[in-house]
Amino acid sequence: ISPGQPAIEIADLEHLRVETTDLSEIDVARIKTGDTAIVTFDSLPGTAVTGTIVRISPKASPGSGVNYTVVIELQEIPDKLRWGMTAFVDIETE
Repeated sequence: ISPGQPAIEIADLEHLRVETTDLSEIDVARIKTGDTAIVTFDSLPGTAVTGTIVRISPKASPGSGVNYTVVIELQEIPDKLRWGMTAFVDIETE
């Protein structure tokens, strides 16, 4: 193992969460903690899961553009969902 590389990664696979990587500054201004989101997955056609926004990053993520990380807690975990799968998030706003 090289210096600075993790030797082990610990995860709670019973409580998977979804993190956005491309929520724009325009969209992040329209949401709040507690809002409902519908999450779908390319790898699980026909599967839609309801979730709740539990955290909104106070600052933009590094990289291109001005995007924010939002964490969504899923109400249920589909049986075939695996860590690292791509998810698509539709956040319901008023």
